[in-house]
Amino acid sequence: MTSSSTVIKSCLDILRRLDPAETEKHLENLTNLISNDDISDELYQRVDVPLKVLEDVNADDRKFLACDHNRDGDSHRSPWSNTYFPQLQDGFCPSEHLRQLELHANEVFDIYRELYFGKLTSVSSVYLWDKEANNGANNNDGTAGFSGAFLIQNKVDNGSYWNSIHVVDVGRIERGGMCQYKLTTTILISVSPSELGMESTRITGSLVRQNDRECKISSQDSSSSIGSQHIVNIGKFIEDVETEMRKEMDSLYIQKTKNVVDMIRKDTMKPTQGQEHTRVLNEAVLTMAMNRKTKISGK
Repeated sequence: MTSSSTVIKSCLDILRRLDPAETEKHLENLTNLISNDDISDELYQRVDVPLKVLEDVNADDRKFLACDHNRDGDSHRSPWSNTYFPQLQDGFCPSEHLRQLELHANEVFDIYRELYFGKLTSVSSVYLWDKEANNGANNNDGTAGFSGAFLIQNKVDNGSYWNSIHVVDVGRIERGGMCQYKLTTTILISVSPSELGMESTRITGSLVRQNDRECKISSQDSSSSIGSQHIVNIGKFIEDVETEMRKEMDSLYIQKTKNVVDMIRKDTMKPTQGQEHTRVLNEAVLTMAMNRKTKISGK
């Protein structure tokens, strides 16, 4: 009997060889072939797909992002009203302390999203949850650590999109007030030309980076102040990593692709080597014909 790790590895190998723009469809097809629900759930957790936008009817139709981090069954939790859509009884929700911190993080991250991606085309969401390693320990003071997902989607009319998925693990505040943050960032990008008359061209791919950082936390302050310090530290961390990855994608991947396309593209405004050769042959044939005609006339 094939082990679950072997099945997961095989599925990941298959997905790496398929069109990234169709990852969600390919993932669904693979899970349909797997009879084990646990393996299917793990595969969904291991593979990032483009984020979906839903609306919270309980919060004035405010938009939020759906992903595996706010999913319970077939329903997704809104960070604005803390309710599931479609409606779900007894769905997972964060503790009261984390819920207040989650609301604050969403408001702050929403400002970050507007500054970097614009107000009209982008959506952001933040989801927080208690870590299982706490084993039910009291985390009301914010010192026991937690985990969270910070999400951004920016999508334009021609189908191009930018998805940022930042999953952060916040450690326990140690002696001396130092706290460790581990960040896993995944960027999904798809770019299509908007010029009319151009043939279908699309650049699609993903980039994943893992980073960690230690920051100072003043544990003498109140629990709300500790939570605010966490948000500031995470925000700076995400901004630094996302900026660096954006530069890396632009200078390395996109520019390299552009250089390759420029090398193989034929400019129809200038004669190519083959066209020049044909022109010379035509002129030679015409010259020979004219010379022959002149000789015949001379006779």
